[in-house]
Amino acid sequence: MKRPDNIHDALRHLQNLTLCIARDTENYLDNPGDFSPDYFEGVKDAALDAHLLVTWVRDNLKELHK
Repeated sequence: MKRPDNIHDALRHLQNLTLCIARDTENYLDNPGDFSPDYFEGVKDAALDAHLLVTWVRDNLKELHK
């Protein structure tokens, strides 16, 4: 994952990641038989990237309010 340029960039990326996670989950729920367990590697990676970005945003907001 590329380091965000600023908080707005990080939030935009978070929005994209969470939308992708939701769509991938919805696709699975609509037709679970069509997917192998490997399908969820990308979902897991997106969730972990989102977690890192939330941490990055939180840390940067702390710095702004010091």
